[in-house]
Amino acid sequence: MSFSPTLFGHSKDKSAASLKTQIDHVFDNFFTNLPAESIFSQNLSGFFNPSLDLKETDEGLELKVDLPDMNKDDIDLEVVGDHLVVSGEKKTEKDEKNDKGFHMMERSFGTFKRVVPLPFSVENGSDVVARYDKGVLKVNIPRPEGVEKSTNKISID
Repeated sequence: MSFSPTLFGHSKDKSAASLKTQIDHVFDNFFTNLPAESIFSQNLSGFFNPSLDLKETDEGLELKVDLPDMNKDDIDLEVVGDHLVVSGEKKTEKDEKNDKGFHMMERSFGTFKRVVPLPFSVENGSDVVARYDKGVLKVNIPRPEGVEKSTNKISID
């Protein structure tokens, strides 16, 4: 009997089969403790996840979301307390006649949902201004009165 630890704790059986079982167990349980949904994104279809930029300005927040080849009617924008939710569906261009002959297909399609935490609550969603132009959704969220800019400089020793 050995008192030295193995890769996965103490083990009496150091056979290859036991090691394989332990490794299989690690890989089987790897994703069980991860959150089911990221705080920033939820990709419902597994295909399309738009990129976004969130910038704090003197007036509030400025959000830009890349949504190429989408119609503005296919985009939903909601403010829920201190979260901005951008969701929608990028529909595939289906042409049955030309479905063959592709050498490469990298463009993504499907439903998406991005949840962006905000540093303040937005009481009146009507103050939020959204524009969609050339495949980019631009959203301006004014900072409520009494809420200071959340960026603070911290000194490094």
